[in-house]
Amino acid sequence: MIAVIGTGYWGSKIVSTVKNMKLPVETYDINDNLEKIKSNNVIIATPANTHKEITKKMLLQKKNVLVEKPAFMSMKECNEIGKIIKSKFMSGHILLYSEHFQYILEHLSFFNHSIQHVECRRLNWGRVQKDISPVLHLSPHDIAVLDILMQQIPISVNCKPFYITDSVQPDYVTVDLNYNDIDIQIQTGWYYNEKIRNIKIFTDKGIFDWKDDQNSTNFFANGNDKDNESFSEYQSSLQNQIQAFIDYCEKDIEPVSNFAHTKRVTYIVECIEQSLKTNEEIKCSKKY
Repeated sequence: MIAVIGTGYWGSKIVSTVKNMKLPVETYDINDNLEKIKSNNVIIATPANTHKEITKKMLLQKKNVLVEKPAFMSMKECNEIGKIIKSKFMSGHILLYSEHFQYILEHLSFFNHSIQHVECRRLNWGRVQKDISPVLHLSPHDIAVLDILMQQIPISVNCKPFYITDSVQPDYVTVDLNYNDIDIQIQTGWYYNEKIRNIKIFTDKGIFDWKDDQNSTNFFANGNDKDNESFSEYQSSLQNQIQAFIDYCEKDIEPVSNFAHTKRVTYIVECIEQSLKTNEEIKCSKKY
């Protein structure tokens, strides 16, 4: 059995997916008595500012926990949780469980691609958040991918906000990350006239163009159209993520979005948030 805490948009999608997997599920609203949860395996899909306290409560009950992104609002929260983990913990960095990402990783490795540049765009119209910036709300998806892709912490990050409306949070944000002479840009925001969920990976052999919202990845080979490829996902990333959580709980197969990975992502996002607030380039430290 899996317990899902959170009955909003994403929590409802998780519940629906668990039921489609023919698994028993119990559901809880954020205001319910969480002491009554029967299952040992809990997925937390509540507002971001509640993640730490609910995660803490579940871990102290020795529950296994999958908490959706952003797992934590700060490194302070992350470190607090790190001190009490006795059971199993993973974060819901869903793109890591996409067949598209696995396709890209396999091709990068097999054909020995050298990454030259990465461009991530996570934009949409509406769904404006007032208590969380576009960076904290949207960029964990891309930072999680970059953590696996680059296998290192960036040297520095530099964030530029754009306040187009009267919102207390920036409407549009660009983030430049430097990884040992490889420059990467993330664009996030909710003041954009179309929905874009796109990661482009430029290599010495061509371009991987992953459009997550369209379930498509295309590879455009340098100078040779015959080597172009396209790929479509057959099983949903959410189902793969839930299955990874089950395998972790039941078979002790550690997921890629484990606590160590979550800590790195939280640290990089915090550096970006710091740059957002100070309008300065932030040097990242390996001793985070």
